[in-house]
Amino acid sequence: MKTELLLVIMAGVVLSLFLIVGEIAAMRKRAKRIRDRLLGLWQAGKFIRFLLETSAIAVFFLVQPVIIATLVALALDDLNPGFSGMVLQQVRYVF
Repeated sequence: MKTELLLVIMAGVVLSLFLIVGEIAAMRKRAKRIRDRLLGLWQAGKFIRFLLETSAIAVFFLVQPVIIATLVALALDDLNPGFSGMVLQQVRYVF
């Protein structure tokens, strides 16, 4: 991978981790209720509902790095007008 793509990926991951930690700290009571709800679903044998709700939570946290990486690329595009074009070119090369 090239430098631009690595910069965007690492910035997205690091900044989203800070965001996730902040979200969890801000929602301590609510996170406890969600955990209790998931535990109740598991104990009640509602496995499909448990998997759907767990998957929704996972998708919520996994999409954040992509959004933040996109925002970082757009912000760096203001400094270097061809930056986002180089990132897209490198993404196409990798995939």
